[in-house]
Amino acid sequence: MNLKKQWLGWHNKLGWWALAGILVWAISGISHPMMAWFGPSAAKFFPPSVSLDASKLGALPSLLADGDKLRDARVVKLVPGEAAPLLQVTHSETAPRRYYQLDSGREVTDGDAQQARWLATYYSGRPADQIAELQLQTGFDNAYPSVNRLLPVYRVRFAGDEALTLFIHTETAALASITDRSKTLLQGVFRQLHTFAWLDDLEYGRLILIGLLMLTLSAFAATGLALVFALKHRKINDGKRRYHRLLGYVLWLPLLGWSTSGFYHLLQSSLVAPVHGLRLGNAGEFQGLTGDYRWLEHLEGRAINSLSLIRGAEDLPVYRVSLAPAEGAAPRSRNQRFDGRPSEAGALFVDARSGQLLTEFDDQQQAQRLAARLAGVAPGQIAGTRLVTRYSPAYDFRNKRLPVWQIDVADADHTVLFVDPVSGVLVDRTRRVDRAERLSFSLLHKWNHLTPFTGRQGRDGLIVFTLLLLLAGAVLGGVMLAKRKKRRSSPAADGGAAGSIGSAATQ
Repeated sequence: MNLKKQWLGWHNKLGWWALAGILVWAISGISHPMMAWFGPSAAKFFPPSVSLDASKLGALPSLLADGDKLRDARVVKLVPGEAAPLLQVTHSETAPRRYYQLDSGREVTDGDAQQARWLATYYSGRPADQIAELQLQTGFDNAYPSVNRLLPVYRVRFAGDEALTLFIHTETAALASITDRSKTLLQGVFRQLHTFAWLDDLEYGRLILIGLLMLTLSAFAATGLALVFALKHRKINDGKRRYHRLLGYVLWLPLLGWSTSGFYHLLQSSLVAPVHGLRLGNAGEFQGLTGDYRWLEHLEGRAINSLSLIRGAEDLPVYRVSLAPAEGAAPRSRNQRFDGRPSEAGALFVDARSGQLLTEFDDQQQAQRLAARLAGVAPGQIAGTRLVTRYSPAYDFRNKRLPVWQIDVADADHTVLFVDPVSGVLVDRTRRVDRAERLSFSLLHKWNHLTPFTGRQGRDGLIVFTLLLLLAGAVLGGVMLAKRKKRRSSPAADGGAAGSIGSAATQ
């Protein structure tokens, strides 16, 4: 009985702090799925594609051989444009991309902004004359938080009371995020209350405050679990106490999972130095390119996503043609987009100097070369490679790129690289310590293991229902604590207050 009294005593002592933590995190947690349920949706979920015509590529070799235009270029590729395909040249991760017309070789004035404007109309389904504001964004904020990862992006706001805003990443032609006034408000609430963004400038203060609250919730859930198993099951006449105990049977595990995984996530993000994933390839030298495009006949009229000029074996220039998937393969809903669909249905490789198809060269070989080139991985260190076509805890939706190649490295950190073969970019890099935390957060915090059985909306609905039950149990507990405190402070109750814990324990 003394042990039961100690458990109940600690459960009550932690009660008010636990109530504060549950109110803050449960309410802000509910706001997260609400953003997905009630936020704006794109009109299209796949990037645009284009059909190649040999007559439109005649000036491409001379354009690519122009030393002034391609000097220090890191990514060079042909991309769909509003009126015709354009040559996109990327010089750095942060500078706007440059664009050139294929027929004349002229640079498009303010080309990156114009491309962002067109992509915004493509993804939103709204005309360009409704665009009220377009600006380059190089940092994260409430409307575009760091979970989105891609920078820089163009912030494109459409006119209207809802302030529909799209964030466009032009290098990948990706819709990085879409929001409106209400979603931005919910995002602000989530960041300020759930992650304590108001303490971003005092990281150790944020770590200590959130850490103490998380430990409090973990201890509160653990003592609640102990009471669930220690107290004898009997009829309880007090309705509040009866329902509070019934909720305890259901809620101790979710509360313990959320609090421990949240604390683990906090420690990892605050104390473990991250590895920087996204990295562009090195500048290439593209000389002596052929104007022979008879290889286009092998496309048989198929649409493509892009035509990239990459460095192949022995650094020779190679065209990589990204084949667009069939129309029926494109995701038709937001949930399919979160699950992930490959944005291409294969690729062709062409020797850019001879115009010959490279039948013995493929993405797997290119991915291994990129791993060696971008991350300094020796061929003997590559333990395995595989094509990734779906998002998962190891490679999640934040990266916005599919398919990618996963390269397993045999080193002390068990490093895993994710390489985008389209543009030769190192998209992400994880270590064993990173993957352990991501798996914990995915299973215990986001309940992603339920998605195959319930679907994304079903999983979110279950989380919200559990959070509402948790709020109800916390409020009942708060009422009981307030009543007990009032009873103890009453002079008439001095004789019986000392026995209140013992009597509660017997119930």
